[in-house]
Order: sequence, then structure tokens, then C-alpha cells
Amino acid sequence: MNKKTKAILLNTIALLAVYLFLTILIANKGINNYVSGILITVLITIIMTASLNVTTGLLGQLALGHAGFMAIGAYASALFTRSVGMAFGLSLPISLLLGGLMAAIFGFLIGTPALRLTGDYLAIITLGFGEIIRVVIENLEFTGGAAGLTRITRMSRAFSSDTAMSTAVQFSIVFWITVVIIASIFTLGRSRHGRAIISIRENAVASEAIGIPTTRYKLLAFTIAAFFAGIAGGLYAHQTGILNAKIFGFNKSIEYLVIVVLGGMGSITGSIIASFILVTLPEMLRSMAEYRLVIYSLALILMMLFRPSGLLGTREFSLLNFWEWAERQCRRLFKRKVSETRMPFKPHYDVWEGKPVLETRNLGISFGGLRASDDVNLCLMNNEIVGLIGPNGAGKTTIFNMLTGVYIPTDGDINLLGKRINGLAPHEITKNGIARTFQNIRLFKSMTVLENIKVAFHSRMHYSTMSGILRNSNCTSEERGIDIRARELLRVFQMEDVADAQSSSLPYGQQRKLEICRALASNPKVLLLDEPAAGMNPMETVELMQTIKTIRNRFSVAILLIEHDMKLVMGICERIYVLNYGKVIAEGTPEEIRRNPHVIAAYLGSAEVQGQGAGGTVHA
Repeated sequence: MNKKTKAILLNTIALLAVYLFLTILIANKGINNYVSGILITVLITIIMTASLNVTTGLLGQLALGHAGFMAIGAYASALFTRSVGMAFGLSLPISLLLGGLMAAIFGFLIGTPALRLTGDYLAIITLGFGEIIRVVIENLEFTGGAAGLTRITRMSRAFSSDTAMSTAVQFSIVFWITVVIIASIFTLGRSRHGRAIISIRENAVASEAIGIPTTRYKLLAFTIAAFFAGIAGGLYAHQTGILNAKIFGFNKSIEYLVIVVLGGMGSITGSIIASFILVTLPEMLRSMAEYRLVIYSLALILMMLFRPSGLLGTREFSLLNFWEWAERQCRRLFKRKVSETRMPFKPHYDVWEGKPVLETRNLGISFGGLRASDDVNLCLMNNEIVGLIGPNGAGKTTIFNMLTGVYIPTDGDINLLGKRINGLAPHEITKNGIARTFQNIRLFKSMTVLENIKVAFHSRMHYSTMSGILRNSNCTSEERGIDIRARELLRVFQMEDVADAQSSSLPYGQQRKLEICRALASNPKVLLLDEPAAGMNPMETVELMQTIKTIRNRFSVAILLIEHDMKLVMGICERIYVLNYGKVIAEGTPEEIRRNPHVIAAYLGSAEVQGQGAGGTVHA
């Protein structure tokens, strides 16, 4: 029995057991209408908090107007069921879908300008939009204005003359809609689209650098969250039978945000647990009316003091946790030696023998009145290792940023495989064949080593968002193939044994190696390494030199290297460019560079050259 089958079986058994137990109790009046209403409120709250967690937890963007999308869904759904003359059992699912779609449309329209900002600015904008939605609804005649909307069909009275039986049907509808939405969010989070969204939360710059269109995925997450909030609003409308826009104000959005924070930002199961606790706790304390708000607030304060990451942090509760732990231990105990496997990469590039793979012509950039780079001409041939050295502040990283689309050059051209790439977005440049690492390591630290590699395969995967949610054959087939490829790539770097470890737990040298491994997963033709030996000890540096040579030979990639360690540079580079004050002052072989008087004066220093020769190390 494979992992997926185990998970489906265990979750199905657990869900059916809970559902049958509660439904039988409700239908046989073992649970009164009051408690049933609380349970249904818990389920609606779960949908709202889980949907908000898509934006706030998975994406890492603070949104304070989520109740506004719930309001749109609630009013759209209620107005539809009131205005059509079809049976409620038929109109309800249509109205819920309509409410979700209306909320998604507004989410898309609001997210398009808002998601250009981050942090506090995004929070303020979403808060403003949430309040605008509420005020507009209060001033529209067809929504009932300030008085609200009444005569909405309630699910608890619509299906049977027997109140208990009708309530049981209502509970069943809300329960299984909640299950479907939670399952959809889970499967989305474990797809290539979910990994892309989480990578943006971890490090947007690194995400863009490995080929993720960050703006597109921010908008996707925002729209999906709004869609599910709209469905929750429709359920709420047909639970209460009356709507008032004041209900969906700022306080409601904060209430859902508090639940997300308590459960753990990024943990869907955490949101489920926290929803149950924070909805039921005030009701349990009703007998202590004068103290319940104090106890409620004190519980939240203590939780944030002793568990600031929330109940589950970014982890998920799973019935398979123990099972997976046992399997990992077995793999470690009975690990078999695997023969070397050829990487199943099929480069989509033409063979560029005798022609430059990467070439810049008169490249320059200005920041206001400051000229950071000027008239830079670089040339990389196929399978060549080229160094880019110079003092701190010479403009080396600025050139890397121009080559990868972070900065748009003000002058000159950048040609990759004969194609001009000036002005392309970073993720588009990555797809065209340039990958990079960073001076300061930018791993996705909450992801495992394997997930860091898999997210870099994003541009080479093709299944749709809906396929990721439904987990159909296209999705599962691609995911299996990428899992194999990622593990084979880790095997090349002798890191397969730490595939399931969290990337932040790796030693410094392995983190550097992982970042290079992740860059190679995008199948580049040019690899840019920004000070890969920074912070490494001599033994790790020697290992890195061999790793770089292996990369060049094994992956048929041209390498442009920024480094201050001259032993490394002189030991592996075939040609070297020297930069000073944004200009190239010398170009040639290591021997030529070592003896160039301009380079000696600007960077190497005569003492280092005479005393250490090729083995010298300069840390400028």
C-alpha cells in the first residue's frame, strides 16, 4: 500500500466516523439545535480561516479585509435564492458557486493593484477595500441598505418538516463542502502551484530567480482565497436567514486573522483546530458571562507568550505522521547503495560550439546620478568557467542583477543564446537559460531539501491549477517524475540521505551546495555563482572547487563566478574579468591577470602576488 492510498484510507475512515457520529446524534436529537448551530458555525469558520491561510499563511501576505469577500459571497448567494423560482435544493449549490465566483472576481480586481505592495502597505489596502465593500453594500437598495437583507431561506428549515432531520441535512451539506474545500487547499499546497506560492513566502527574490512568476501566483492565491470565502459567506447567509453588512466589518476580519495566527500561519490543520477552540470557548464560558471575555483574552495572551508560532506553526497534523517517521527510519537503517544514474535532463538548447552562450555589449546602468556600471563587455563560451573579480563595490553583483532581470540596464544589450533578453522578467530569463545563486544564501527554509529542488522544476512542469487541486493523472504522473529527477540530482551532489531534512537544519557548506543544486534544477545553460565560497572553511572550499568542475562537465553549463578567494578563482577559472568602479579594467587568463599591473594596483596588491602567487587569497 503506497503513501497516497494510506492517507486516503485513514482520512476517509476518520471523516466518516466523525460525520456519522455527529449526524446520527443530530437526527435523533442527541444534540439540540443550539449545539448543532455552533457546530455549523465552526465549519463555516474553518472555511474562512483556511481560505485566509492561503493568503496569510501559504503566501505570507497580511490581508485585513477577508470578511469583505465573505460579504460579497453572502449577499450574492442570498439574492440569487430569493430571486429565482427553483427548488431550494437546486438553487443552493448554484447560489454558493455564484457567491464564490463573485468574490473571486472582486479578489482578482482588488489583488491586481494591491499585490504590487507587501507588508503593512498591503494590509492597509486590503483593510480599506474590505471597508469599502461593507459601506457600498450598506448603501445599495437591492441589498436592503443599512437595514440588511431578510427573508433568506434557512437550510435548517428547507429540507424537511422535521426540524432535527432538516438540521442533520444542513450539517451534512456544510460538513462535506468544508471537507472538499480543505482537501482542495491541501492538494493545491502539495502541487507545483502550492510549492510556488510557499516559495514566494519564503523568499520572493529567490523564487523569481528559479523561474516562478511571483506576481501571477500572488494573484492566484488571493483569488482562490476570495473564492472559498465567498462560498463560506453563502453558507452563512443560508444558516442565519438574515444579513447585515455591519457583521462583515473590520472586527470580523480580525477575528479570522486571530484564529489563523493561533492555529499557525501556514498550517491548515492548525486553522481547523483553532477554529473549533475559539468558536466553542466563548459558548462554553457563557455561564461566566462577566468573566468570559477576560478568560478568552487571557488564553490568547498566554498562547502567544508560550507558543508564538501558533499551535502547529507551519506543520500539519496528519494521521500518517508516525507511519512516515517509521518509514524514514527504515530507509536509513536499510539504505541500499544505488548505482549512478544518468540525469534524465533533455536540454532544449542548441549546441553553441564556437559561439558565445552569453554576451553583453556596452552594458551599463545608472541609479539617479550614480553610474554603477559602464560599458561592460562580457563573453561566455559553452562549458567555460569565467571569473568576475574586483574590490567590494566594484559592481559585480549589479552585473548579476542585470543579467537576471532584477535590474533593467539603461544602456547596452544582453544576449543569451543569440537572443536579446533586456527587459525580460527574472522568471522569464530563468526559463530562457540563466540560473543564479546569491551572496547571502536564499533557501526556502521551511521546506525540506527535496522540496527546495522540486520547486525549481516548476517551469518544466505543465499540469494546471485545477489538476493540482483534483490530483488527477496528469498531476500525479508529473509529480512522480519530478520526485525521481529531484532525488537523482541530490544523488549527484551526495545529498540524497538528507532529502527529507528541513533545509535550515543543514550545515553551512551543504546549504551552499543545495542552493547550487536548486539552481541547476531549472536546467540552465549559464550558471551565475555569487561568492559561493563565502563563509566556508578551507576544506569546504576545496570541495566546492571540485563541485564546480563537476557541474561544468556533467551538466554542460557555462559558469560565471564572483569570488574573493583567489585560490579558488585562479584554480578553476579559464578566463577572468576584473571590474573596478563599474568598468572592466582587464580580461585574460589567470596568469595574465595575476601579472597585470592595473589589476595589481586596483585589487590584488603586489605583496600578495609576489608572496603567494596563484595560491594567494584576497578578501577585499
